[in-house]
Amino acid sequence: MNIFKALFLTCLTLLIFNCNSDDDQPSANSNPSNFTVTEGDSTNTGIIFNWTASVDPDNQDVVYAIYLNGDLIIENLNILTYIIEYNLFLSGENTILVVATDGFGGITEQEIIINLQS
Repeated sequence: MNIFKALFLTCLTLLIFNCNSDDDQPSANSNPSNFTVTEGDSTNTGIIFNWTASVDPDNQDVVYAIYLNGDLIIENLNILTYIIEYNLFLSGENTILVVATDGFGGITEQEIIINLQS
């Protein structure tokens, strides 16, 4: 019986000393930094939109998605410019939303509103 108690106390001691409060704490993920979206030149097929780079404070890669009036146009972009074709726009007010994500839940969004007359 004494061997069992000694073995139990040894196992319990090892368990206590191997537990760390950091083990229970998920590491916090930061959002990518703010960026600026601008309307660029028009082409024969669409309008160019540019944005400044968003930097992730956790040194994770940032990719971009573009939404037009709530509809996803493209995602996983790693460039800072995109041409949205004219046929996708509505006549009147259009909202372009560029979303920067780090792939670990960090998100930063910027939008620009443009008016197109038919």
